[in-house]
Amino acid sequence: MKEKSNGMSRAIVGGRVAGLLALALGVQGALVAQSAFGADASTWSATRTQVPYTGDASFQGYAADQEPVSITVSLKLRNQDVLESFTQELFRPGSPSFHQFLSSQDSTALFAPTEAQAKSVADYLAQQGFTNIQIAPNRLLVTADGTVGSARNAFRTSIGHYTRHDRSGIANTSGVQVPAALSQVVDQVLGFNTLHQAKVFSLPANQIKPAYTVVSTQTNSSAHAYYPQEFATVYHAGTAATASNTTVAVVGWGSMTNAQTDLTKFESGQGITAVPTSIVSTTTVTSKDDSGQGEWGMDAQAIVGISGGVKKVVFYTDGGTYSASAGSSGATNSGLLSVINRVVSDNTAKVVNMSWGLPECDGAPGFADSALALGVTQGQTFSAASGDNGSYPCPLNGSAPENGAYGSTTQLSVNYPASSPYVVAVGGTTLNTSSTDSYVSEASWAYSGGGVSASEATPSWQSSSYAHRSVPDVAFNADWNNTPIIVYFTASSTSGISQSGYYLNGGTSLASPLFVGVWARLESANNNGLGFAAPALYAYSGSFPFHDVATGSNGYYSATTGRDNATGWGSIDIQAASTFITATPGFNTATH
Repeated sequence: MKEKSNGMSRAIVGGRVAGLLALALGVQGALVAQSAFGADASTWSATRTQVPYTGDASFQGYAADQEPVSITVSLKLRNQDVLESFTQELFRPGSPSFHQFLSSQDSTALFAPTEAQAKSVADYLAQQGFTNIQIAPNRLLVTADGTVGSARNAFRTSIGHYTRHDRSGIANTSGVQVPAALSQVVDQVLGFNTLHQAKVFSLPANQIKPAYTVVSTQTNSSAHAYYPQEFATVYHAGTAATASNTTVAVVGWGSMTNAQTDLTKFESGQGITAVPTSIVSTTTVTSKDDSGQGEWGMDAQAIVGISGGVKKVVFYTDGGTYSASAGSSGATNSGLLSVINRVVSDNTAKVVNMSWGLPECDGAPGFADSALALGVTQGQTFSAASGDNGSYPCPLNGSAPENGAYGSTTQLSVNYPASSPYVVAVGGTTLNTSSTDSYVSEASWAYSGGGVSASEATPSWQSSSYAHRSVPDVAFNADWNNTPIIVYFTASSTSGISQSGYYLNGGTSLASPLFVGVWARLESANNNGLGFAAPALYAYSGSFPFHDVATGSNGYYSATTGRDNATGWGSIDIQAASTFITATPGFNTATH
């Protein structure tokens, strides 16, 4: 959400949403006429898909032409200046557009590629021999299956086999191009890089301890573990409304069946009213990959526990199958973009959890920004874990750092999608509470991801001395040694959970769903009218009831009074926040 200087766009967004729609739809007619072209391949243009970093990888030779590939073509948003200005107006008290969130149909009509533009890309893929070509409902993505040979011809790139960090995969060895006639439409082409994969930010299954294990007391004299519902007491839900009117989503990969079962077992075992659930997959292929069970199960239980119950939990997955490395699971940008865009296109979940990421130094930051931007216009809040490697998530001596350890201490970086300007980035803390769970204080968890993005510009709502987005925005409990969560997992040979029962876990993958549950409560209390959390949290930071975290560090950045790059603004007092929103004109009303 960058500042724009286009005066005409600012004038447009100052009017009613209906006027904006009328204008943009009028512009759309011209764009349709421009987009009815053939894909002339006589000249080529670069896309945003560049050569991924392979300096610490071992090249195993070029991929054979007949090898299969599945791709996701991300198309460019239209009316970008209008979108950016309209988004700012959505959160400016006094604006006629304040909190006038769009439906998915309206956001598509205003800002997504036209039908003709999407069809031109689909037609080109068909001409190049791709099959199973699908245009997303909001026309932002076109997915297809093909071969290395068809990809090489269609996108003027080559693909190699690599081994890196004990993981094998493919990566494009040259930048991806498209015919010049498609350059105004195509933004990225994902699917040629399976070497770099996002990972979850929690303990690997083979390190998760049974709940009867005594937690460490080395750094916290009041250390103990918490059942999910205890966090409602810790963060002072008090008399605040539950999240019973708000649907939330958990975004991930592979099979989520056991995680769905785990939530039911937790609710039954703890006497908590069961919430409806469903699983939405972007593919019809049934996945047997359950390596992320310890993550998705923790996400859902943490959300339900701290929220007091939500309207529904929807598990979104790309349905893919991945080879686990060093006890961890990961997913490609191609699959994750499809899942995120499905959440945006469905527009049923108002608060969305993403407990995973990939260091900017090691991946392709910004790959999902277009989809996330549409979600913001629809009133959705995406939350992402900031990472479990502190301020040092980059590879060290050719190996990716394990969660709960630092990577290269000579290179600072942050994780994406936490660094996106359309996401709330959630860092991690170590809790200090009384024996009855009353909040005492928090300190920065040593491995709370945070710092400054190398590529994402500072959003309009974040006043910063840095030229780029800085994270995290808030922070909640993450310390799996001293203050872990107790969650239920069903035995699964594919996930590494050997016996059904309660286990300890944590990481910023716990912190993010805790924030999701908190924000869902506040959304329910305000008829799901708050929308993207970040602008208001920053605008009212001087008086909003944060628990400021001013001790500890994440390796390079220290927690200080006010916002910092270790813990952001800190955590939230739920009841006080609910009272503050009700008593503060401008937070959720169009008046100051």
